[in-house]
Amino acid sequence: MQDLPVTIPPQEHAQAAAIERATGTPLAEWTARLDAAGARELGHREIARLLVDRHGVEEWWAQGVTVAYEQVVGLRVVGQTCEGDFAVSASRTVPRDRDAVLAAWSAFMTPERREDLRLEEPAISETARWRYWRTSGLDGSRASINICAKDEQGGRPRCTLAVAHKGMEDADQREAWKATWKQTLTDFTDSLDTTTDTTQEQR
Repeated sequence: MQDLPVTIPPQEHAQAAAIERATGTPLAEWTARLDAAGARELGHREIARLLVDRHGVEEWWAQGVTVAYEQVVGLRVVGQTCEGDFAVSASRTVPRDRDAVLAAWSAFMTPERREDLRLEEPAISETARWRYWRTSGLDGSRASINICAKDEQGGRPRCTLAVAHKGMEDADQREAWKATWKQTLTDFTDSLDTTTDTTQEQR
């Protein structure tokens, strides 16, 4: 079978190494298998289900392989969800407990700051494990700040504060929000009186 054109060489995809480690199969091989199964004509859920049912891939990694495949063959661009809109995520690890981090974040996100960011009044909720600070953007997007505990370090509690922002219309809007959240999280961690460096992730 002749190879079909790709937008990104599979071996150059950002998640190629992680996918191969988790599934034992290179992304290039997954791309060939899915192409042979006619996956370019299937929807996201159908591709993921094919990976689970036919190849025994765990559901979590079936989603990851599906997203990577869709990006490789041009069915999806980076940051685009299976619904067709765009999303961005970012996180910091902060050396405080969940309630302290939520209180600090709530104090940091003043009405003036929310107005500058064009964010609406937040809703705050919690579960036994998580603390949530959710809001909507005036552009129609939706952001959730999710706070959960991590292992202690040096006897001090630590938390992950993660931003999950969805519902953006295009890649340009996503890039704008990505830069905005990166700066906002930097400003937040800089505002804390900590003696331990924070760590960060961007996707």
